[in-house]
Amino acid sequence: MKISCIIPTRNRCQTVLAAIESIKRQQFNNLETILVDDGSSDDTLAEVTSLFPDVHCVKLSGVGPGSARNAGFAASTGDIIMFLDSDDIWFENHVQQLVKTLNRGFEVAYGVTHTRDEVSGADFLIPENGSGIEGDCFQALTRWCFLVPSALALTCKAFKQTGGFASIPCGEDWLFFLKLAVHYPFGFAGAKPITLRKLHPGSLCFLSDRKKLLAMISQVLNFLKNEPRATAAHWNHFDMLHTWTAESTTQWLTVQDWYLSLQKEKLI
Repeated sequence: MKISCIIPTRNRCQTVLAAIESIKRQQFNNLETILVDDGSSDDTLAEVTSLFPDVHCVKLSGVGPGSARNAGFAASTGDIIMFLDSDDIWFENHVQQLVKTLNRGFEVAYGVTHTRDEVSGADFLIPENGSGIEGDCFQALTRWCFLVPSALALTCKAFKQTGGFASIPCGEDWLFFLKLAVHYPFGFAGAKPITLRKLHPGSLCFLSDRKKLLAMISQVLNFLKNEPRATAAHWNHFDMLHTWTAESTTQWLTVQDWYLSLQKEKLI
């Protein structure tokens, strides 16, 4: 079995080096790393090729994280696909735990992510409290996106079934997980975190305004309206989320802040 790890990055030279180091610490021999440099203007490519000459580098011109991951998949040669955002880190048991979960008969597996919140200072786990579910995850994903790409593993077959990530500025991962959940049950790798995620002002989950949230809600709603497994109740729920998010006077700095507000209002 060969594993391909895809890292999309843009202008994160120092953090991507730490991300690659975390891959090198994995206790798994047949693992290739594919770096997709999506229009960096810093020294990312030069540093990576100098320090890690075995990393396969793909150069793009600013197409966004979804399309960058798709390009990484196109360049991959592994049987299993994993992802690592360039400001995240895999813990040492990452690959072993996800492979062990896939070997229980799943095409898709995910684990717990420890988020280091550098915005508010309140660290948290994804899924919340490390309580993941296993099996049919479609209904749960229509409530909330409870996993991140850096804690996911899937077969090439499963990736191809989805058609890849959407080319949208925010929420491409949620849509991807929903498309996976339509076709496959998910295996859960257990409550112990396998990934460290850093939430900081440069993160895609940092909110300069609520336009990102509204666009994400609309994208998910459009998907659900064309998905036979979804019902009018799902559509109405996302319509409600859109209206409430647009009209709320609360200021959110991160997607996590928004999530906590939704919880407080009992909207999810």
